[in-house]
Amino acid sequence: MSTGSHQSRSSRIFALDYLRGFFISVIIVDHLWRWPNLFQFATGRGELWVSAAEGFIIISGLLVGYVHGYKKRAQPLAPLSWKLIKRGIMLYVWMWITTLALVAITWNLAPKGGMAYIPVPVGDWKALFDLMLAFNYAHSLTYFLYLYAIYLVVSPGVILLLRRGFWWIVLAASGAAYWYGLTHEIEWLQWQVLFFGATTFGYHFDTLLARFRALAPALRTTIRVGFIASMLGAFIYSMSIVFAHDPGTYTDPLFTRRPLSPLTIPMAFCWFLGLLSLFSYLMPLLKRYASWLLIFGERSLTAYILHTVPLVCIQLLFAPTTGQFLINTALAALSVGTTWALMKIPYINHLVPR
Repeated sequence: MSTGSHQSRSSRIFALDYLRGFFISVIIVDHLWRWPNLFQFATGRGELWVSAAEGFIIISGLLVGYVHGYKKRAQPLAPLSWKLIKRGIMLYVWMWITTLALVAITWNLAPKGGMAYIPVPVGDWKALFDLMLAFNYAHSLTYFLYLYAIYLVVSPGVILLLRRGFWWIVLAASGAAYWYGLTHEIEWLQWQVLFFGATTFGYHFDTLLARFRALAPALRTTIRVGFIASMLGAFIYSMSIVFAHDPGTYTDPLFTRRPLSPLTIPMAFCWFLGLLSLFSYLMPLLKRYASWLLIFGERSLTAYILHTVPLVCIQLLFAPTTGQFLINTALAALSVGTTWALMKIPYINHLVPR
């Protein structure tokens, strides 16, 4: 009995690794922004009601709650807190390194392809530094480092509340912070509701999983299939609306990321649970045909940082090819494949955080 439970739990966490690897792959393709291409039918060009970014934030928060919160609940909080804070500081430093490098490339090398918008005049480094020091700018290609750094520094306080059973305070405070961020246009306060909502879920993951397994098999299947059907239905309907417009020209007013609209939050969790259920069902196929996703899933931050290398090289060398489906597909595949290859370089994790 215990063996079966252990295998089931391992399978579920394994599904998280595959899912996170999938999210990284989608982010790489969407960041390249070369449409049309074959992969847009899985990514939705990053314009659907929910994107891989929300899923990535949710998985990260869930694992902080489960691995650093629940699994280490018997450990002293002080050394654990310092470890999380140091990691947050490290990611903040890497946000500066990547942002400054990407801005310098954009300003000085005249990429043939499009690079992300920079909200200061070309060469105005002082204005750029002022924005970054005020937590008002990070380059969009590595923007997650900025969010994750802040959330890791705050996480020890959240874990303390969860250890004492005050999960409702975590959710209430997160909801209040979200509303303040929404009304005052503070983006990191908006996105934290996904992260810390998932952290709370992750801390109680084993308990919730045990309760789920205690349900009748038919009811468990109904719930999982229901999440999958809801996710797929919303995905297809959202894609039908988005693909009726040219890339970058349509945003559903009810489901936005800037700002993170209230309806996007429950939809993001619904899509996440649907994808997690789907990946759990597809585990045998994933292990056989998509094992390459694991390196992205297990070392997601390394992949996230390294994906800027092929993206920048492509933007420097290749002008946009409107309507060139095969070329755009090849460039997207090249971006993912090159990122994967860079991660196979020996000792890369001694240089880039994982």
